[in-house]
Amino acid sequence: MALRQAGFARIFCELFWFLGGFFPLRNNQSRGWYGEWLARRYLKRKNLSVLKKNWRSPQDARREIDLICMDGECLVFVEVRARSQNSLNSGFYSINYQKKNTLLRGCSDFLNQNKDRYNTYRFDVVEIDLADSHNELFHHENVSLFP
Repeated sequence: MALRQAGFARIFCELFWFLGGFFPLRNNQSRGWYGEWLARRYLKRKNLSVLKKNWRSPQDARREIDLICMDGECLVFVEVRARSQNSLNSGFYSINYQKKNTLLRGCSDFLNQNKDRYNTYRFDVVEIDLADSHNELFHHENVSLFP
């Protein structure tokens, strides 16, 4: 039941943001939803098509990929990091070894599930600094995650 309520809350929030409304981002979950919504909007403007959002591996639900997109013929795995502007470290540098390992395993699971479908792929990080007046967005393309 809680998952269903969270789904409705997320849909309501995204509709509210789409219509130009804004309300305080009081918790990490709503900040994350807002960051992912901003990232999807940004990537669509850069002509990337979003295939999946919040994809979870069937092998292990902890292996989640925020966005899976296509950039021409290239499959793009995207990690979205939304942080408050006064955070001690940036979203890009907040991805530690353990998170990289989890992302790598999640990407491998997706590629194994879709064998021979994608020849080229890369990993991107979209970093969003959330502020009261305006948000700053940084797109780090082709981040070294794959060995």
